[in-house]
Parts: sequence; C-alpha cells; structure tokens
Amino acid sequence: MFRTAIRQAAQKASSTTSSSELPQAFVKLPHISPALLTQYPAKKTWPPDFKTMSPQEQLKYEKRYKRKINHIAQRPRWNKMVQLAQLGTISFVLIYCLLFADWKDERQPFYEFREWFWSSLGFDFEAPKPVARIQSQESQASVQGGSRPRQM
Repeated sequence: MFRTAIRQAAQKASSTTSSSELPQAFVKLPHISPALLTQYPAKKTWPPDFKTMSPQEQLKYEKRYKRKINHIAQRPRWNKMVQLAQLGTISFVLIYCLLFADWKDERQPFYEFREWFWSSLGFDFEAPKPVARIQSQESQASVQGGSRPRQM
C-alpha cells in the first residue's frame, strides 16, 4: 500500500509541468509548485472581470469581498488586550489623581475623600503641605492698594 503511494508521489515529482502549460496568473507564484496548480485548478478566476458582469453580480461580489475583508480584519485577542490596556491606564490615572497627586493648591480638591479612604484602612492621613505661591511685588501692590492706575 505504501509502495504504491511512494511510487505515485515520485512520478508526480519527476514529471513537472512547464510554465507555458500553466495559466498566466499562476506563473507569478514561485512559492507554489506547478504540480499543485495543475492538480487543483481554481473553480473561478479571480479577480472577476467586472466589465462583463451585470450590476447585480458586481454588487454580490463586492458584498462578498467586503465580508471576507471584515472577517479577516477582526482580531479578537488584540482588541481585548487594547481594551484591557485602556481600562488599566484610565483606572491608574483616576486612582493616582484621587489618592496621591499633589495639586499644588492651598486646598486639595479630594482632601475629604483621601482622609476618609486612608482612615478607613487604618493609616494616619497627612495632607501634603500646600506650596505658598510667590507673588510679584506688582500683584501684591494691586491687591493691597486696589486697582492700579493705567499707563498711557
């Protein structure tokens, strides 16, 4: 049984077809053996000639092509990883802003939340000391003396 299969495979390998016997579209495919191309010919030529088709047939081929392209373009594992990365990034930024970020203001916007959160976990919460803003002499004078006179 195996001898027959081996002998037939050897005969097929030794009898290669010339490139003149193959259709023109198949000659451009060097990675496919000519024996396979003649053994399994395509049922339909691709791409079809749209000039000879009716509009209904053209629409059918366009829909089929779009459906195949959409199916090929779907990558569920990649989409899932991107969504998880987005969720992780957004969660990290929100938690950092709520619990750890120093806002450089006199009053922290989430002070009460931070105090409640850390005290509920049993930690002593110490608010970061606000950074004093350095005001220029002109702005201090305008605050103390009202509005500045305009220069013309």
